[in-house]
Amino acid sequence: MYLTYLDDAGTDKHSPIAMFGAVIVFPDTFGQLEGLHSTAIQQMLPVEDIENKFQEFHASELHNGTGAFEGMEEDKRFGAIRVLLTCMKMEKFPYIYAAVDRKKLAKGPGGSASPVDVAFRMCALGVEDWARSKHARRDGAIIVDFKDMCLFIADDTKDGQLKNQLRASYRSLRKARPLIPPIDNRLWHAHDDLYFGDSRDSIGIQMADLCNYFMWLHLTGKEDEQGFYKMFSGQAICAKPEPEWTTYHDWFRTHDGEESKPMVDSQHDANAKSQAAR
Repeated sequence: MYLTYLDDAGTDKHSPIAMFGAVIVFPDTFGQLEGLHSTAIQQMLPVEDIENKFQEFHASELHNGTGAFEGMEEDKRFGAIRVLLTCMKMEKFPYIYAAVDRKKLAKGPGGSASPVDVAFRMCALGVEDWARSKHARRDGAIIVDFKDMCLFIADDTKDGQLKNQLRASYRSLRKARPLIPPIDNRLWHAHDDLYFGDSRDSIGIQMADLCNYFMWLHLTGKEDEQGFYKMFSGQAICAKPEPEWTTYHDWFRTHDGEESKPMVDSQHDANAKSQAAR
């Protein structure tokens, strides 16, 4: 089972895009991730101060030297970022995201929809596409293998309305009894429910926050001079599930410049469209 850590970005209504991103951690690599996370902390603080002074790596604060990292030397902060993103590159953790252009969404037929929820749904379906892409193609069959299931763990939020909305979206895509007809389950590889965790206690959520932040900078034209985005861009996948992507791709921003190219092959597209029509 894969640990799928999700976080949002650009939730401020003044942000031009709203995002959801997921970092997929392989079960046998979590120890390496936790070890490098500890290394990053120790580069910033003396060991005796860690327990009392360190809370979590919050990407924007770490990068800009604000909040918990105010007054800390830039070299230490940037060094911690490099250690964390080095783990992304070494272990080849997939980073799957969806970035909604708020203005384009508002002008379309789904203008009243929540940009954050739209991004979440696309991101979740992108994770499903990634899981299916690991399997051999079988003509005329839904591509599914339960050994590649993903446990979804999202950053908790005090916004009760948003939390309920995300949970409802997850449950609408992931049916509780997927093998009982009608078979309309969009998240075949997702575990039984969407779980929420405190980012302070979750290294995976902190990694998702880190990738989201630098992807957000990239997509909004605010490239970081240190090249942090480039450290994980090789693992970045823009979620392009079908039939949503073909119909609504103009609503989204991508890092790959392929606004009209679906992520999965034509056979998967046909399966997805067939499910959507049911």
